[in-house]
Amino acid sequence: MSQSQAENKSENGADLRPLYVRSVVNSFGSGTVNPFLSAYAVKLGASASEMGVFQSVSNMAPNLMQIPWGRLSDKLGKRVPLIVLGSVIASVLWIPLMFVASANQLIAVIGVQAVLGSMAAPAWTALMGDLVHPSNRGRITASINRSAAIGSLLATLAAGYFMILVQGTVQQMFFIPLLVAALLGVLSSFVMLFVKEKTNRNNMSAGSIFSLRDLARNVQGNSNFMRFCVASCIFGLFMSMSWPLFSLTTVDVLNASMLEIALIGVVQGAVTIALQPFGGRLVDRVGRRQLMIIYRLGLVLVPVFYALATSVSHLYIASVIFGVLVAFGDIAIFAYLLDVTKEELRGTLSAFFNLVTGIVYFAGSLIGGYLGNYSIGVFGLVLGLQIVYAISAIGRIISGLTFVALKEPYTYPSTLRKELWRVMLKIPSIWERG
Repeated sequence: MSQSQAENKSENGADLRPLYVRSVVNSFGSGTVNPFLSAYAVKLGASASEMGVFQSVSNMAPNLMQIPWGRLSDKLGKRVPLIVLGSVIASVLWIPLMFVASANQLIAVIGVQAVLGSMAAPAWTALMGDLVHPSNRGRITASINRSAAIGSLLATLAAGYFMILVQGTVQQMFFIPLLVAALLGVLSSFVMLFVKEKTNRNNMSAGSIFSLRDLARNVQGNSNFMRFCVASCIFGLFMSMSWPLFSLTTVDVLNASMLEIALIGVVQGAVTIALQPFGGRLVDRVGRRQLMIIYRLGLVLVPVFYALATSVSHLYIASVIFGVLVAFGDIAIFAYLLDVTKEELRGTLSAFFNLVTGIVYFAGSLIGGYLGNYSIGVFGLVLGLQIVYAISAIGRIISGLTFVALKEPYTYPSTLRKELWRVMLKIPSIWERG
């Protein structure tokens, strides 16, 4: 079987093509809107503190109900119904965003959308774990993510160009992109009905879906998972502090247009797309831990670039760096999460991971937003932002080292040094033999 054919088949022989189609169509739809939501909030008059609330809600709301949804997925032994229902709800709720008139209204609608649509996230993670063997998780995850990124990249570029052509209010600029996101989101949801999944019911009782005691027992009984959660939370606090401020730098400091904002995401997406096949194979060849450490420490450069940027071109450079890191980093993290969760508890534990990291992102973004508001008031816009970026960067360096404590649950056929030497010396790697 060729590599391309293998990537279309799951561990149990099920056809993975619906997952690819769903990822492309859904990402094209969301790609018309998601990269511009923070700019939408700024154009509606959001302050630094309001951007902190916006980012916090964006981080926390999708994770509030994930644990019961994840446990329900494990109880039913089925993932597809929750993916379809959650995705449809989230897609339909793009429509109210056409009519918001303030940043607070935007935040409220996004919060409701995230909470109601969150049932799809743990079910999707669990489905990927159910269908893909550990030895191919990096490669297939990279392939699916790459397909999704292509759709998102094209949509973001098209939407950014469209928005600069529209003359009128900010709501009129977003009307067509929001409509496209809603329609394509619903369409992509029903593609999932073609997925053939096996039923693997967990014997938990109906009441235990909401039992915190059972949840605590499941989490504490998995030391690898616990260490992963702790490391991710410590890093996530400092990482998320700078998130609310990126849009203020882009819009208020550098005066970027919607097309330039789109290009920032497109540059990152293009680099990630180009390198993901290599990143996925590298994750499967050398393991996840080393790549996660490099990824986390590399992310220190992002707030540094935003702090020192004097033109949009500097943010394009930051996007190239971020694109390289994401090409293997996100895959390594996702694969490691699947590695350290058992099949019958994968929905539950992935939901718990999303919840605790979401809480941390909520706190970090809120702290960053209010700290930015205070710092800007005292030191001015540019210096005030730079101070918070510096705090975020220093925290990222220190907390990124917590990933050193993680352990690999599997052994791998090569090392990072060997694979990098093969690339530099242009020696074909064993992995290319299929």
